[in-house]
Amino acid sequence: MKKNIILISAWLAIAPLVQAQSGNVFSVEAGYTNPKDAKGGVFAGLMIGRALDQSVNVSLGVDYFKKSYSEESVVATQNEQGLTSNTYTTAVDYNRTIIPINLVMDARIPTSRYFGYFIRGGLSYQLLFSEETNYELDQKETRRFRGLGWIGAAGFFYHIGRRSTLMMGATYNSCEVSRDIEQSEQGLPISERVDLSGIGFRLGVSLDL
Repeated sequence: MKKNIILISAWLAIAPLVQAQSGNVFSVEAGYTNPKDAKGGVFAGLMIGRALDQSVNVSLGVDYFKKSYSEESVVATQNEQGLTSNTYTTAVDYNRTIIPINLVMDARIPTSRYFGYFIRGGLSYQLLFSEETNYELDQKETRRFRGLGWIGAAGFFYHIGRRSTLMMGATYNSCEVSRDIEQSEQGLPISERVDLSGIGFRLGVSLDL
């Protein structure tokens, strides 16, 4: 609850500045991310915001990342005529969905009429839904995590039209999500954490409406 209040308060603090200027900005983006405690994969996202001036935008956006993968273990090893082979079995199946909600500011640095560089930074509130099937323990569970972090990006942009801009750059996400567990075996409250931090890249098209 406290993290929700922080994110909402940050948006309310800049809202008067955003509303003071005309010019809506809408972006469609996609890319690749590689979370530390999960398998990497592609994501898609949308952002909508306002232009503070010709070079600075403030936007609120959401990304969607879904990845299914398995954790395997070796159950047998054979060595025949100098050739070693392993037999694997699936220990755990993961079906993970990550939804970051981002409040960011973009600053563009033009170097010519059509080309330039940009930097991005902001806050991120991230949700993780993890569906897990443990075949060794014969258990299936859906766990939900949440956490507040920050994101950054840098790259280049190219004006492909009067109101459309292509943007491509490297990204870094810093966020650790957690969930509370009522009590441990000793009767003390504990929590579980998943580190979603990692680097990636992002490609998008920004439209000035």
